[in-house]
Amino acid sequence: MYIDLKIIYVIAAVLACVALGYLIAALRNLNKFLKNANELVEENKKSLNDSIKRMPKVVENCNHISENMKDVSEVVTDVTAELIVTKENMKSNVQVVTDLFAIVKSVLGK
Repeated sequence: MYIDLKIIYVIAAVLACVALGYLIAALRNLNKFLKNANELVEENKKSLNDSIKRMPKVVENCNHISENMKDVSEVVTDVTAELIVTKENMKSNVQVVTDLFAIVKSVLGK
């Protein structure tokens, strides 16, 4: 039992036709996609050009904002450190006042 060479050629030709059909369908879908993308760009061309022209200003503003944020974070760090020191001082003062009241209570209590 053997397979005739003509049958192999027919099967290969059918497979090639099917593959060609899928390729044509894929190219048609790609063409539709590209047309839609082109229409979208054409419809929004003015907006895109305006956005591109404003981009350097936006980047410059972002740089200023980041510099300001850095300055603010440094100030916040300093203020936080000062608050911690102030809290410790107040805690110490409260302890002194508490000790004074304890002494006065012990003197008056006798």
